[in-house]
Amino acid sequence: MVNKIISLLLCLTLLFGLTACGAQTIDQAGGQPVSQPEQSAGSAPAAESDAPASADPVPVNENDEFTLEDAPEETQDFSKYQEVVEYKYNTDPVPDGKQAPVEPGDVPIDKGNQKTCFLSISCETILNNMGDLADGKEVLVPSDGIILPRTEVVFYDGESVFDVLQRETKNRMIHMESTFTPMYNSAYIKGIGNLYEFDCGSESGWQYSVNGWYPNYGVSRYVLQAGDDVAFRYTCDLGRDLGADWMG
Repeated sequence: MVNKIISLLLCLTLLFGLTACGAQTIDQAGGQPVSQPEQSAGSAPAAESDAPASADPVPVNENDEFTLEDAPEETQDFSKYQEVVEYKYNTDPVPDGKQAPVEPGDVPIDKGNQKTCFLSISCETILNNMGDLADGKEVLVPSDGIILPRTEVVFYDGESVFDVLQRETKNRMIHMESTFTPMYNSAYIKGIGNLYEFDCGSESGWQYSVNGWYPNYGVSRYVLQAGDDVAFRYTCDLGRDLGADWMG
């Protein structure tokens, strides 16, 4: 009888030891017991154990770009920003005696004060470069290259060249498409009369002049004065065929 009791105690001791040993192994591995209750529909999955924090954190996104600010101060190169610092919006200084640009919206428009200026639109330069014109665009070029002859138009005090162009082309049912260019903080004329930039070569597009001068800033930054003579002309040679000498 005693022998049976001793054998039973040995068996229980051995069984308890194996169970404890197995539970310790699961805990060290960070796992879960094999048998788990079923999750109910829509319930969240069991949370995984948090991994230990690393001394060297891994980037959130391995494709994140390395920025200039991340470099040690003694190695930073600010030269590429020099032009922007010296000339805001990446434009050259305005020549002496020429009208300086304004920030769009800075000059109030007085609709009680009407003035007049002159406006013209032409694409005469295309006539000498028809071989470079995009297929199908020939029918859009007037025989004399004049889309709008020099015309006296009304504007309100404080309006820009762009304000007048936008209104007059709409009123006269002349196609005009523009976009805003943050680099120059101004509207940019993409196309007039369905003739667009690059339609007549890689250096073609629309430029404007005021009183014979081609401003080196955008159309919505030039505030009109009474009697100004504004001309929009298509260039096939980056302004050189128009006499815009600032293009170089």
